[in-house]
Amino acid sequence: MDFIKEWTFTICITLIISVVFSLLTPKGNMGRFFKIILATFIFLSFIYPLKSDKIDITFPEFNTGEIEAAEREAYESAAEIQIEKILEEGGYTSCSVKNNISLKENEIYINSIKISIPSSYDKQEVKNYLFDSAGIIAEVYYVGE
Repeated sequence: MDFIKEWTFTICITLIISVVFSLLTPKGNMGRFFKIILATFIFLSFIYPLKSDKIDITFPEFNTGEIEAAEREAYESAAEIQIEKILEEGGYTSCSVKNNISLKENEIYINSIKISIPSSYDKQEVKNYLFDSAGIIAEVYYVGE
C-alpha cells in the first residue's frame, strides 16, 4: 500500500512541476520543444516506479487443459449444428446430434457421431442420407434407445 501512496505522490508532484514549467515556456518552436521534454518527464515519472524491486507483478498461469477442453467443446458444438442443418435440409427434423472430437497437433479428429431420431424415420435411410450428402458415417438411434 505504501508503494501506491509513494507513486501517487510522485505523480502529483511531477504534474505540478510540469504545469509550472509549461507556464514559463516560451511560445513558438522553442515552446514545442520544451513541451515535448515535459511530456517525456511526465511519462517517465509514470513508468519509473515500475522498475522498482518492491513490485512483484505475477500473472495467473493458464491451464492448457482447460483451454483445450473449451476448444474441443466449441468444435463439437459447431459440428453438431452443421450435422443438424444437413438433416433438416433432408427433411429430418427433431433429430439430436452428439459427437466426440479430439484435437491432435492442430488437427480435428471425429471419433464418433451419434444421432437420435424420432421413431417415424427409418434408421438406415437417415444413415444413408448422411453418407450420401456429407460423407458422414454415424450411429443412428431412435429416441430413448
